[in-house]
Amino acid sequence: MRQLNLDLGKKSYPIYIGQGLLSQPELLTEHIGGKQIMIVTNTTVAPLYLAQVKSLLGDYQISTVILPDGEQYKTLDTVNLIFSALLEARFDRSCTLVALGGG
Repeated sequence: MRQLNLDLGKKSYPIYIGQGLLSQPELLTEHIGGKQIMIVTNTTVAPLYLAQVKSLLGDYQISTVILPDGEQYKTLDTVNLIFSALLEARFDRSCTLVALGGG
């Protein structure tokens, strides 16, 4: 496993890269604040891993945004879709966003 640390002061967090990470749920759960989680993923990754990740997070209020796969969808319009989903789910500032992707 590789670990990259994103240094944002008090809001710093690690990014884990490697195989078998879903068998280590503590890598994810130790970084969750609040009870609300929005999982952002895409049409390629969701069928492979979304159900498994959701099962690791059973005690949380979970919503998902499944976006089309591809570089052409990494736009501000896509960010607006994520914001809209957060508003629709009535998530607050203490929610956690989980990016479940492949690159």
